[in-house]
Amino acid sequence: MTTTAEEAPEAGVSEGPSSARRSGGVMAAVAAAMTLAIVLGYAFVAVSFTIPSSPTRPAVSAAFAPYFQQRWNVFAPNIMKVNRSLQIQVQWRENGELQRSEWVDVTDAEFSAARGIPTPSRISKNSFNAAQTYLTRYQALSTDQRDRVRDTFIRRVNDGAFAPMDPSVLLEELDDLGGSRAALVSYLRYDYMLVRFSSAFGSAYFDHDVERVRWRIEHDRPNDFLHRFDTERQTEPSYTTFGWRQPAVAPSDEVQAIYDEVIERYTGR
Repeated sequence: MTTTAEEAPEAGVSEGPSSARRSGGVMAAVAAAMTLAIVLGYAFVAVSFTIPSSPTRPAVSAAFAPYFQQRWNVFAPNIMKVNRSLQIQVQWRENGELQRSEWVDVTDAEFSAARGIPTPSRISKNSFNAAQTYLTRYQALSTDQRDRVRDTFIRRVNDGAFAPMDPSVLLEELDDLGGSRAALVSYLRYDYMLVRFSSAFGSAYFDHDVERVRWRIEHDRPNDFLHRFDTERQTEPSYTTFGWRQPAVAPSDEVQAIYDEVIERYTGR
């Protein structure tokens, strides 16, 4: 039987299945090689992260840690590992005589107001965070500077009254005791902030115009997480107490109104 030109198979048609198989094999080999490279690379990075020491660990950590490293605090960035509290004491005048308050635990008041609330406001940790930052800046000072800042920052003026120390004089006095000037400036700025905070909080809490303030910070006591429902402390508190400060200006009416509302919310009065 004679085959016509129209019936003749086109050139290369019989090679189609073989060519497709070869192309698929190449793609599978490339995919396998890439998968193997990824697995080996992951294993190399994982081993470099976990073994105690290795020549490659610094280089691997520098390159990959910002993107792949995980720590315990990934789900709790600022967990309270210690029971730290800010406590304040204030003075005001009655009939010309200075009156001194008892110590008030500001942090406990904030935490008490937030207990039982699944999603408390960040302000419930306001004094806890302030105490932590203040202690960090305090500990960055020299030993002589730390001794001095635990004393009073008040001076006597000509008429027998008292006033806050001049900031520039205080800075120079503390700077002469050694240490980093940058660390000292950082500390004094936060000290000033705590004076303003304690003055406003104390005025609202005791319902008096506060003349002087001081604070102490409980610190370095492990958080009694397993005993959080106990009524008694598991360990004795440890405090760092700082001297009296005198606010340079009284809180404004707007600021005082805010703190009055805060005290009403915390204490119900």
